[in-house]
Amino acid sequence: LNFTCCISVASKLAGALVEYLTGAGANVKECKGSINFDPFKKQLVKGISNPQWVAMCTELLEAIRPLPGFRVLTVNALNISNAGAYIYQELGYALAWGAELLDKLGDAGYSIEELTSRIKFVFGVGSNYFMEIAKFRAARWLWAQIVGSYGDQYKNETAKIHQHATTSMWNKTVFDAHVNLLRTQTETMSAAIAGVDSITVLPFDVTYQQSDDFSERIARNQQLLLKEECHFDKVIDPSAGSYYIETLTNSIGEEAWKL
Repeated sequence: LNFTCCISVASKLAGALVEYLTGAGANVKECKGSINFDPFKKQLVKGISNPQWVAMCTELLEAIRPLPGFRVLTVNALNISNAGAYIYQELGYALAWGAELLDKLGDAGYSIEELTSRIKFVFGVGSNYFMEIAKFRAARWLWAQIVGSYGDQYKNETAKIHQHATTSMWNKTVFDAHVNLLRTQTETMSAAIAGVDSITVLPFDVTYQQSDDFSERIARNQQLLLKEECHFDKVIDPSAGSYYIETLTNSIGEEAWKL
């Protein structure tokens, strides 16, 4: 279950989730999901700063504590991607954002293990097929470097990044909308081959109207085809060993790290 809401009510939503799931007798260790809590969205989109973001994060972390499988600290690099950022910029800013969460909330008394289990990275996926594959692979490598810098004891499952991919908005057309199906399909393939944890395929008509039942069904089917007919979920890192993609991964990683 993945929820999106205004950041001002995220803690209330977390409390309601805890109350409902525990009241229903659910095994809380098997309940997995996220709350898309993005304390920097207004700053990025509207230029409105949020100096209270650490306190808001702390309140949310305390509210969700009974549900260990819920990720509630969102690094929403999708906004950066849809603003037209280059791939290395999207990745570099996302990593800096994640590191800021670890630093500031670590100072507030939270352990690295708890914070990494609560952080979810949301990236956009553009139509630069191989570069996007390399971006997600580089993100996995560099986030492990960041988490591992806090101590050798964190160079394990703690350092594993959790990535969600959403197909881009900025490169979609309104005049021949069915072409968007081709674009979102290659974008979805890039994310799946790169081994992300979950994917959102946006409907082909979302740029100019409220999506209908047909466009939403097709969007769901796009990733089901890759899973059920192409078996993309059966191979771990299928691009590993490809000289081209390995070189791209290193190049993007180096530029993102500099930024």
